[in-house]
Amino acid sequence: MNDRTRRLVDDAIGTLCTATSVLVDRSSESSGYVSGTLCPDPDAGADVPCTLASLFDLASLTKLATTALLLSFVRERLVTLDTPLRELVPDFRGGAKDGVTLAQVLTHTAGLIWWLPLYQEVGSIEEAAWRAAQEPLARDPGTFVYSDLGYIMLTQGLANIGDAPFADLIRERVLEPTGAETARFLPDARDVCVATERYDAPDAYRARRLRGEVHDENAHAMGGISGHAGLFGTASDVLAIGRVFRDGAVIGNELAALARREHARGENARRGLGLALRAPDGPMVGRFMRQGTFGHTGFTGTSVWSDPASNTTVVLLTNRVYFGRANDDAMYRFRIAVHEALTAPGDG
Repeated sequence: MNDRTRRLVDDAIGTLCTATSVLVDRSSESSGYVSGTLCPDPDAGADVPCTLASLFDLASLTKLATTALLLSFVRERLVTLDTPLRELVPDFRGGAKDGVTLAQVLTHTAGLIWWLPLYQEVGSIEEAAWRAAQEPLARDPGTFVYSDLGYIMLTQGLANIGDAPFADLIRERVLEPTGAETARFLPDARDVCVATERYDAPDAYRARRLRGEVHDENAHAMGGISGHAGLFGTASDVLAIGRVFRDGAVIGNELAALARREHARGENARRGLGLALRAPDGPMVGRFMRQGTFGHTGFTGTSVWSDPASNTTVVLLTNRVYFGRANDDAMYRFRIAVHEALTAPGDG
């Protein structure tokens, strides 16, 4: 890990986040660096230094595991990418909904509303999937608008296909085969988890500092387990899950290559199957990761990006929501700076 990256990470502690773990992998040779502490707030348990074994709330990086699970079913011919979502989630039906495919869910072109406060109405996976299925389409299918709702419905739909609880399927078919050994829903050891946001108002939803429980409100209402958010893990876990799309683990090389191709495009956004692709001007990944770079980000300040041309993957985990949610721009700039420090010609 070069000195420039270390300085960037150290300088972010106390302002952008309290803990950071960064991992760069070049041709299967990995180097990691951590900085900060897990929870300066004494109300949420003991504060200890961040280590490579610390568990971060991965937020939407969970979608990578969900996509891998779905594509594993495609590989086994239990479904196809053209299978209508209503065949997995029978409550999702009527009008244009009947034609929405699994591929459109993965590419965020299903016409779904971008978000709903389901946590105000539901208390289980089944209730959340049902409520999401009742929501009218917000637009004609085919237009890219990022949405959690499709992945929320997949939580129940994939459990139906696999005839097992969603969390068990993720563990047995994705996490264990890829070697993501410590990634999990509902971590049982709170003291190794990196804290996130505090809800300060006495009457606020979850009026406490969050540590070891999922930050995403809708995932929390679903019992901490959802296809869109809920996994906790280390940078090494995220690197391992990424093997699905880099190396074809779990899904095979043909589906991995298909996932990495552009299937949808929005305003300065390109999407594969369950993947974000390097935008035309490459803002999220900096200047040096090339066309063909793919990955995902998470609301809590997490990301993974892989550049097949240089065989380089960068995992960046933070708890940027510890100090609140109004630091999106700062996180955006920090991510670019770290990527450029790690991928600039001659650096490493």
